[in-house]
Amino acid sequence: MSTMDKLQLLRDVYSEESELDQILGKILEVTLSKHRLRLQRYENDLRAFEARYGMDSDTFYHRFEAGELGDSMDFFEWAGMYELRRDLMARIERLEGVL
Repeated sequence: MSTMDKLQLLRDVYSEESELDQILGKILEVTLSKHRLRLQRYENDLRAFEARYGMDSDTFYHRFEAGELGDSMDFFEWAGMYELRRDLMARIERLEGVL
């Protein structure tokens, strides 16, 4: 059964839109909570890089993207973590916007 089929089944089972809205709201809250926990892990990892290299992540990322810092494996990992955090923060903002 596809995701769209499952959503349609929920629509059929919960004929009251308010009931379906409540269920979907709970799912979104759980998702938001999981994303916030993941964000904390990313933040901890980023702080470790910042402490190791004495530079905040925003400055690092802009300098790394400009080619000013070299090709250290740590830098690629740091940049990847920065991008993951940025993307996750956008998802969190979207979820918070509907809850």
